Amino acid sequence: MNWLRFLFLLLPIWAGCGSPSGGGGHPTNTALVGLGGQLVSDAAGNVVEANFTGRPLGDPDLAIIAQHGSIQKLWLTNTGVTDAGLVHLQSMPNLRVLGLARTSVTDAGLPALGNIRSLREVYLYPNRVSDNTVDALKQRLPGIKVVY
Repeated sequence: MNWLRFLFLLLPIWAGCGSPSGGGGHPTNTALVGLGGQLVSDAAGNVVEANFTGRPLGDPDLAIIAQHGSIQKLWLTNTGVTDAGLVHLQSMPNLRVLGLARTSVTDAGLPALGNIRSLREVYLYPNRVSDNTVDALKQRLPGIKVVY
């Protein structure tokens, strides 16, 4: 009978364990899972990559995503993200790769990316950004790779 009680106590723990691509083990990841992206977690259960390509995501959703400071790669390709939402990403200390292709991001949003000191790669093609604004971003973040 004690083993049954033990099993009953462990069941919620097992149910909460997520696969590396599910990100379901941490209660703080619930909001990310609810956005419908593909998540990759490290061994500790921290989400390190989030792919929301083609999902119906908008600027308010970036505030939720930005709460997950462990994310290193963020793919927002073909979403409803605009310039206004990029300010939320400034609080992500580990963000290294950002995919913004086929979004409504323009020259007006790129200065916000210049405040993300960890950023190393940004994918903007195709978007309405100019050479001058991309050059300004490269000056703010020397060594960054910008594909546009």
